[in-house]
Amino acid sequence: MKKLSTRQIVIISLIGLLLLFILQNLEVVRVKFLVFGFQLPLVILIIIVFLIGFFTGKPFNKSK
Repeated sequence: MKKLSTRQIVIISLIGLLLLFILQNLEVVRVKFLVFGFQLPLVILIIIVFLIGFFTGKPFNKSK
């Protein structure tokens, strides 16, 4: 049987934690923004907010 490397163990652990996080945040929440209102799963809202923060906080690459 093939041994798992440290990197593979870390990746498998992170995937497990991500799945646990997703399963614990499946409830639907109501989001209101200005005149708009909609419902979506909490985990989707968290991912959207994370991506917005990631792309707005990412420094612009000025090298060619």
